[in-house]
Amino acid sequence: MKVALCLVFTACGGRVSVCVLPEHDKVSFLQRRGDPKLVEPYYQKKLQEYQNSSDAKPLPYDGYFEMGCYSDNTPESMILKAGKESKVSPKQCFNFCRDKPLVRFFGLTLGRECYCTPYPTVSGGNGGCTRQCEGDGNFMCGGDSMSSIYEMHRCGDVTEVATKDKQAAEELVSKVRFFAGRADYVVRALTEAGKSVDVSDVRKRVFALAATLEELRSDVMLKVGDVEEKLGPLDTALASFSVDAATAEMMKEVEDAQAELLMFVAAMEDADNKLQTYWTEHSLDSMMAFRSIDSKSLGSAEELAKDLSSDVQFLPPTVKRGLGSEIDSSDFTYIVVGKRNLASLFQVYNKSNPIDGRPTLSSWGHFKKWATKECHQMCMMTPGCVGGNALGARNDGADSASHGDVFAFTCNLKGDVQRVEMSKSGSDDLLVTGFLFGSYYSVHAKDITFNTANVLN
Repeated sequence: MKVALCLVFTACGGRVSVCVLPEHDKVSFLQRRGDPKLVEPYYQKKLQEYQNSSDAKPLPYDGYFEMGCYSDNTPESMILKAGKESKVSPKQCFNFCRDKPLVRFFGLTLGRECYCTPYPTVSGGNGGCTRQCEGDGNFMCGGDSMSSIYEMHRCGDVTEVATKDKQAAEELVSKVRFFAGRADYVVRALTEAGKSVDVSDVRKRVFALAATLEELRSDVMLKVGDVEEKLGPLDTALASFSVDAATAEMMKEVEDAQAELLMFVAAMEDADNKLQTYWTEHSLDSMMAFRSIDSKSLGSAEELAKDLSSDVQFLPPTVKRGLGSEIDSSDFTYIVVGKRNLASLFQVYNKSNPIDGRPTLSSWGHFKKWATKECHQMCMMTPGCVGGNALGARNDGADSASHGDVFAFTCNLKGDVQRVEMSKSGSDDLLVTGFLFGSYYSVHAKDITFNTANVLN
């Protein structure tokens, strides 16, 4: 029985539990818990020695854990009760008891009372603690005749754990900022490309994709700001903490700053998870991997040297003749409109630092060709897809250091194509192109119209 109880009570790697304290320096809680007549004189003797001693007082406790629910018959002379200034909870009671002389345990009862004691004199156990804590309804604070008993421990790792949490928060902020930055490039590229699209249905979809991504990105950055703001108080608390002269107030300052930081870190992680989920659901990279499409090979020098598929900016002979020989594909944009939008996916590419699995592209022209190839290949591997649009831009120069190095686009996959809208080409910084499977047109030619008025006027 003693071994089992020791396992339950042990904390901080077994260094501080009641059952591993030297026998000559304590009255055994396990042996004498039912005999307060033996415990009380010992406590009073030790308390007197403590008060008369000029030795440095022991450091306050820095942690606690629940032992169980018991009937506690500890004499009043061995109990120090907390006042009624605040509603009780395990944490509140711990903060009250952690630096009191010689106490090692605290108890909670009636849902509203807190007390400290060197050794509780208990009987029964593990039933009847049904009163919710007035200060935190997630915990029980004893019952009508029972106490929730906690043992306090001193691990000496307050600043160590807080410092690790702080460093982890800083590293997470850096990662979250990087990912949010990628999202920002996509938002800006889609917004710029969308402005150049005259087809309302296609433009609305591009703007809706950008708006949702921006809403999630903005929420992430708001949470990042909150975390960065909370790093300051923890820095201050850690800087002023003295291990050799720590007080309960010092420990509480670190712990409170640490707890508040972790609360805001959790909120940041939640916002980041939402952004990452949306990103994964609409990421061209994810969908291509699912379809086993090799993105890197599509951007190889060999592939880039080849002409684009004849499906890209496909024109039937009658439309070509109407445009005239002096107009080629670089003179017009090409937007495919279909009854069904099968997918709206996006991708971002950093020319200076491409991620694994991406080709090394040396120019914006290479990116446009690679992006178009990817979108076309994705359509070929998507059931029901017969055409689509690749719409994007290189970054707008907000970050002058990387101007022109980051490209992003959206790939819209279409089914049941009805028409193709063509306009004169605009800025070379934009990617506004599309494709229509020639095999689909050959079967549905009478149902598909090509609007070339904006090219010829």
